[in-house]
Amino acid sequence: MSSRLLILGLHRVGLPPRNAKIRGLFISPRLLSFQLSLLKFLGYHFLTLRDSVLAPGSKNAVITFDDGYADNITAALPVLKKHGVPATLFVVTGDVGGEGVVWPEAGEDLPADMLSWDSLSKLKADGWEIASHAHEHVHLARYEEAKQEELIERSISEIEEKLGERPVSFAYPYGSYDHRTKRVLKRLGIQLAVTIKPASFEDDLTARDYLELTRLSLGGRHFYHYFRAILRTAKALGGFQPQRIFTTQSEAMPTIE
Repeated sequence: MSSRLLILGLHRVGLPPRNAKIRGLFISPRLLSFQLSLLKFLGYHFLTLRDSVLAPGSKNAVITFDDGYADNITAALPVLKKHGVPATLFVVTGDVGGEGVVWPEAGEDLPADMLSWDSLSKLKADGWEIASHAHEHVHLARYEEAKQEELIERSISEIEEKLGERPVSFAYPYGSYDHRTKRVLKRLGIQLAVTIKPASFEDDLTARDYLELTRLSLGGRHFYHYFRAILRTAKALGGFQPQRIFTTQSEAMPTIE
């Protein structure tokens, strides 16, 4: 049996403010809980990205969060703990502990508070994998290889220094990378890297490029976002019958709150 891995790509947990330009970066706690229940109902087991590759299985899923927003511990952690699910968090080390952070290249001017090193340490103690998202939130492919290496190496070193464990996983900021970026990652010992490319059922884990792992992106809070989550999940998994979720009498059936 081939090993397929479903990776979910998330950012912020909560309701988007009215002035948010990229509202899809937010997922409500209820929709997040529903998505976890849905995948459990479909027989998926949750691991960190690092552990999912070390212990491959036919139905493994990984929750990932990009950037390191403070709401990952205040809003996401309670939901994940309720379901007994760990996560992999890709942190921008240059902004750890920052308040009102805005990234010029993001196309979003909504200030955000970021997790502190103490909070990251607590998440690590709760079973989360703390991984690298570079030292600055920039499009890496726009920079020369030496600059890319500087930004990535500094991030890796700071995580190792502050948390006592050298990261082996990486997420490309904005999904921006090229052959030079992958070459840098290999030199620095990064074994796994996720993109913003959509997840595909055809991705067999044994045949994947481990530095170009795809993800299923989810967000939203309204009723139709639940159905969109079901359809996107079905597409990523190669198809299942969404109506089965609502007609089964199983106690494991996820509910829309």
